[in-house]
Amino acid sequence: MPGPRQAPLLWASGVLSAALLAWMNLGFASRFTELTGVRTMPDLDIESTGEALLALKAVLETRPDAAELLRAVHLGPDLVLPAVLGLFLVLLMCRVAPGAGLYGRPAERLLPALLSLPIVYGLVDYAENIVSLMLFPPSTQLPETATLLAEALAWLTRLKFAALVVSGILVLRLAFGPKHHHE
Repeated sequence: MPGPRQAPLLWASGVLSAALLAWMNLGFASRFTELTGVRTMPDLDIESTGEALLALKAVLETRPDAAELLRAVHLGPDLVLPAVLGLFLVLLMCRVAPGAGLYGRPAERLLPALLSLPIVYGLVDYAENIVSLMLFPPSTQLPETATLLAEALAWLTRLKFAALVVSGILVLRLAFGPKHHHE
């Protein structure tokens, strides 16, 4: 793996991603849990359901400090994280794909398809953030709309994590898996 001088954008996006994740988890997630009485920030709860998100909405309506904290994470570090982490994964895949083999083919040939996963992650993460901002206070909506937003948010969170995990697995597979031998 090249050092920071040979691949500055790769390293900068990786370090910035780690810093943003640390800031979100240490600065926001633990405080959110304290303010809401042991509830997890919805962005981090892959097992969340529409009903659970509606229950969280009800809690946040009575705890404006927790609602403001959730809003602050979406308008703060989570405004930048999807783009930076997506860029890091794209650059990492581009770095480890040359010479790697995937399903008996050179990974470079599959690179356009592989790169779609980190891009999907970033787009879904932004969609998740928008839906969260629309669902939770200070936003208000009709009960039917809230139910629809809560269900969408639960599925977007799952899709975000799926794209992120599969991207990570692919990076590891390309980096440490079999190499493609030209015949």
